[in-house]
Amino acid sequence: MADHSIAGAAGIMATAAEGDRSRRARLVVVLLCVGLAIAVLLSLTSGASDASAIGVMHDWLFGALPGDAALSARDHLIIHDIRLPRIIMGVLIGASLAVSGAVMQGLFRNPLADPGLIGVSAGSSLGAVAVIVLGSTMLAPLTSALGTMALPLAAFCGGLATTLLLYKVATRQGRTSVATMLLAGIALAALAMALTGILIFMADDRQLRDLT
Repeated sequence: MADHSIAGAAGIMATAAEGDRSRRARLVVVLLCVGLAIAVLLSLTSGASDASAIGVMHDWLFGALPGDAALSARDHLIIHDIRLPRIIMGVLIGASLAVSGAVMQGLFRNPLADPGLIGVSAGSSLGAVAVIVLGSTMLAPLTSALGTMALPLAAFCGGLATTLLLYKVATRQGRTSVATMLLAGIALAALAMALTGILIFMADDRQLRDLT
């Protein structure tokens, strides 16, 4: 009976601790959302334009109003055509990076899964550098077909190829070895950086400026 009581008490404590973590996580999410809203508002109202936060909120909720709370045509142009698209893009990119990090950690079952640590960043750099340096010679058909999309697609494909190769090396029978993943990631990053160094050595002055 005593053992059952101890086990029951331990289960209750574990459930309570898990509930505390859930509540803490929800609180953190709420605080982060509030912080994001504040950061967006500050980004909209900070800079060369002297538009106030009240003026921006009035313009959003009620349209242009006469008086101090109204936005001038210049402020309206700066906020809606310059700042707001950049802020939205920054929020979306930040969310994409967060989701990518969570997916990578879940895929490799390792909280140390970092794109710089396991070679994904180096693979992306290699793809981008290859397009910049070889875009007018060996990769000319690719760059002419894709145009301005060649560079981001090459970086994406380089990172994806590194990830697939790393996952294949570190996974055996459906299980991913953390030690193998880290070692293979470091090796792949070194290999990709070595190839990037060769391409940089082959680059001319204009290509070096583009690389920088």
